Amino acid sequence: MGQEELKVFRTTLTPTVRGAISKVRRWFYATFYSKERGDVREASKENWTRLARMLVEKTSEEGVSDKAGRISLYYYVKDGVFVPVRAEIEVFELKPVGKIEFEITSEA
Repeated sequence: MGQEELKVFRTTLTPTVRGAISKVRRWFYATFYSKERGDVREASKENWTRLARMLVEKTSEEGVSDKAGRISLYYYVKDGVFVPVRAEIEVFELKPVGKIEFEITSEA
């Protein structure tokens, strides 16, 4: 694949997969869209739009949009253009594992 290096962007664990998709969106616009102009910017946006649609469709099909998750996005930058290659969506179930209660008393 020439000189391009495969890069990875990974979100932190978020309460919902939908939130993880939003983090990827904010990262894309801050990293690629705001810094480029013209054809490069439009090509990156087309690639992002296709990726975003796939992320939403896949998570909806699997019924995991509201579960906790993290997204790892593998991509190249070719002549300044964002080119996504693969996405991994890790899905988690957050369950309470216990409860700690205590009372705060003031010492008078």
